[in-house]
Amino acid sequence: MLDLIIKNGMIVDGSGAKAFPGEVAVKDGKIVAVKDRIDEPAGEVIDAKGHYVTPGFIDMHRHGDAAVFRPNFGEVEVRQGITSIVNGQCGLSIAPCPEEHRAEIFSFLNTIVGSIDPGIPFHTFAEYTAQVKKQPLPINVGCCVGNGTVRSATNGFANGKLSPDKVRIAQEHIRASIEAGALGVTLGLVYAPENQYDVESLVEVLQPMRDYDIPLATHIRGEGRTLHDSQREVLAVAKALGVQLEFSHFKSTGRAFWGQFITDALALVENARAEGQRVTIDAYPWTAGATQLYQYLPPDFQDGGYDAACARMADPVQRARLTEILKAPQEYFENQLYNVGWENTVITGVSKPENQPYVGLTVTEMAEKMGKDPYDAAYDLLIDEHCNVGMINFISDEADNQRIIQKEYCSIISDSLYAEGGLPHPRVYASFPRVLATFVREKKALSLESAIHKITRQPAEVYRLEQKGLIREGMDADIVIFDLDRVETKATYVNPKQFPTGYDYVLVNGVVVVKDDVMDKTVHPGTVLTNRYAK
Repeated sequence: MLDLIIKNGMIVDGSGAKAFPGEVAVKDGKIVAVKDRIDEPAGEVIDAKGHYVTPGFIDMHRHGDAAVFRPNFGEVEVRQGITSIVNGQCGLSIAPCPEEHRAEIFSFLNTIVGSIDPGIPFHTFAEYTAQVKKQPLPINVGCCVGNGTVRSATNGFANGKLSPDKVRIAQEHIRASIEAGALGVTLGLVYAPENQYDVESLVEVLQPMRDYDIPLATHIRGEGRTLHDSQREVLAVAKALGVQLEFSHFKSTGRAFWGQFITDALALVENARAEGQRVTIDAYPWTAGATQLYQYLPPDFQDGGYDAACARMADPVQRARLTEILKAPQEYFENQLYNVGWENTVITGVSKPENQPYVGLTVTEMAEKMGKDPYDAAYDLLIDEHCNVGMINFISDEADNQRIIQKEYCSIISDSLYAEGGLPHPRVYASFPRVLATFVREKKALSLESAIHKITRQPAEVYRLEQKGLIREGMDADIVIFDLDRVETKATYVNPKQFPTGYDYVLVNGVVVVKDDVMDKTVHPGTVLTNRYAK
């Protein structure tokens, strides 16, 4: 007997092909039949009349590395149709983390992944994966190894070129992580200390990737004035290594770099593809990003980590020099603050109770409340919070975003951060319903079939998740059933902690986890996703 049959639905199978009426049979966590009519007996029958039946959504760019260990993990994902996620993005995985650098790695990642229980016993990527496998997972979870974390695990947060011995240690971390199941290697070249690498040293440290068919996903060095040079840098790295390159959260930051700047950036991608490079991109469906306020600081002010940065900002001479730097475009780094402005930067996360009133304010508004210049207000807050300050900054153009998302080689992601407390970005709760409600139903910028492909099979192909992303016989039974007319985003920048609506069923590995927008928290059918080289 079958476990479950879905009848009378319109199937959007994830391939990009046109929707078709049909029925889907599930047994032992797998799709065992997709036919016009299925007459076998089943333990449960779902009538999907008037609804779409699609593969489970895959968010291949989240920062939930530490969130997997927290109570209620998975609800914000599965309530929006996400059945699989890939963590460890932007060079910022939480493993490897050897004991001598563990505390500083965890501190640095706090505003990205949130707090990490130091009592959870892991130091290597393999040990981290083993701990995740012990968790009751409602969704499927995979992770990449971050090259920035690898560098910190090897050499702390010191600047400068790695010695040959340190390069070998870093390479061994990468190789061991891949053989422990890492789905890819990620870069975060905007972040210290990974920003110390140039093309030659990146190619050197990433040499182990030559032996494995996994992607290199990158948060590039600059996404404004230096966007095109930053693209060329990683294209050169990927070409030298012979690996697939995934441009993470593809965009151009700052009004001065909208329009033609993105046209030229897309042309660089398309030229590389035409020349035979394996290059793909992803983007989130929002005009605002989220990261650490600390990332506005120039690389030389980040040198040595948070303690050193706070000391520099506290020194009057250094502070004056910092302000002078940030008030003008710079050649040696992407001055994102100059591109975006304090008026478009919102404080979203602090730890001290006395600073909570600043959450939700722009830095300009916070400065007025403090009676200070915005630069001094920002520095003082960073010092007081030991640099652990989250922000949302309004950086990109909706028209540009739409053009990017429409590209056939673009997947759609959320880039969700998991810092605790404060004000999350609404993308954590509602990126995928926003795609369906806004870009498909309202703007008609994407067909439903194209949108579903971009959040199912396309990301599955990037990370070699062969059993995911299609409604086909033999595939994993990760399935979403919804009425497109009823899908609503709900979450906003002002009130982001709102679940979307319109999801009739979400199945993970054949188990119903969501029914009528309600999650069954007693079931945990998720698995840990690993690559084919995992030992």
